[in-house]
Amino acid sequence: MASKTVEDLLFPGIGVRVEHVSDSSAGLVAEAIATGQPGRCPDCRKRASRVHSSYQRTLDERPLDDRRVMVRLRVRRYFCDHRSCARRTFVEQVGGLTERHRRSSVGLTGWLRSIAAELGGRAGERLCRRIRLAAGRSRLLGLLEAPPVPERAPRVLGVDEFAFRKGCTYGTVLVDVEAGRVVDVLPDRTSETFAAWLKDHPGAEIICRDRATAYTKAIKEAAPDALEVADRWHLLQNLSAAVEKDLPSAPRLPA
Repeated sequence: MASKTVEDLLFPGIGVRVEHVSDSSAGLVAEAIATGQPGRCPDCRKRASRVHSSYQRTLDERPLDDRRVMVRLRVRRYFCDHRSCARRTFVEQVGGLTERHRRSSVGLTGWLRSIAAELGGRAGERLCRRIRLAAGRSRLLGLLEAPPVPERAPRVLGVDEFAFRKGCTYGTVLVDVEAGRVVDVLPDRTSETFAAWLKDHPGAEIICRDRATAYTKAIKEAAPDALEVADRWHLLQNLSAAVEKDLPSAPRLPA
C-alpha cells in the first residue's frame, strides 16, 4: 500500500499543495498553495483567464489528534474580463476548504454548526473547550441558518408563543405537528402577523393552538375552514388550574 502524503491526511481530494508543515506547542501550521482550476466570478459565474495577484489567508482547521491545526493558504486573485459584469477582480475559493469571509475551513465550520444545532450556545461552547476548538457561544449561534419556509402550510399546523426575553418580547413558533419540525418563527404574537402568514401559506387543515384569543382570531380571519384543536399540554395545564381554583384545599393526611 502506498504511503499517504501530507495532502492526503490534511486535505483529501482538495486542490492544494502543501509546501511546509511546522510543529510547535501551539499546534500544527500547514503552509499550502491553491492549485485548482481558475476560479469563477461570484457575480457572472464566468471562469477567469488572467491572474491579478495572490495573497495569503489564514484558516483554522479541525484538530488532528487533539492538536490545533492552522492553514496558511496562498490563493489567487483574478480579473473578471466579462464586459457586462460590474466586478473587476475576485479571489478564488478552494472547494471543500474555503468560503468567502470565513476564517475557518469548510470542515471546521460544519463541525461547529452541528455542535450549535445539537447543543445550542452555552453547552456548545463548553464542548468546544473540551475538544480544543476556539468558538464562543455567539459564534456558534451565528452559524445557525434558518430552514427554508415551505410555500404551503403543513396539513397539521401547531402554533404557540415563546419568549425572546421573558416578560418583555415574545414571538410565535409554527410547527409541522406530523413531521415534528419547526416550520417558521414569527417576530411577535399578534393576530395580524399570524393571519398574514396563514394567507401567504395556505393549506392548513388542522391548527393546534393554545387558548390565546389572538391566534383564534387570526385563524377565523385567514383560515376559516381549518379545524381548531387545543394541544394536550395546554389542556392539562388549564385542567390543573381549574382544579386548584374550584376545589377546596384538602387537609393534609398525617405522615
